[in-house]
Amino acid sequence: MVQYWKKGDSARAKVTKGEDGATRMHIEGEKYEYPGFPRGHILTKSLAKVKKKIKQKFFNTVFDELKSMDDEAGYDMVPPENMVPPVRELYRALDELENAEVIPDMKGRIRLIKKVITFFLQEDDAYRMRWQWIMERINMKKVKLTKADKYYFRGKYFKVDHDKFDY
Repeated sequence: MVQYWKKGDSARAKVTKGEDGATRMHIEGEKYEYPGFPRGHILTKSLAKVKKKIKQKFFNTVFDELKSMDDEAGYDMVPPENMVPPVRELYRALDELENAEVIPDMKGRIRLIKKVITFFLQEDDAYRMRWQWIMERINMKKVKLTKADKYYFRGKYFKVDHDKFDY
């Protein structure tokens, strides 16, 4: 379990390069190097503003439009059990992510993203097939969470199964 945040909001860290060339941080007192280098001034200022705009202008607006379509035209979203298998699988995985979230606001964001993305992929087969095509080409060994990823991911707000893993 991540240690530095138990004692305070920060810890001494040194930026390094991994064998794969990726940026990492060696955080004093932690078991693993942190994968990546989240730059606080970007994460909490400019990136936070962009994320908020995307949520408000894209996901909220699109979801409001979908709800409006449903209310006005009697159109209803296909229930997950009737979705095509690839979209149903994405819905299932996003459902797990939503259920794993601890913070209610984040649960709501994931729920909204799940509804919007699965709606589009279910209803527009051209986008769905493109999405399936690109998913086939992703090397899951490169995407899979490493022990270090899991160590930090479960550190604060994502409390699914940290007790089941040996770090």
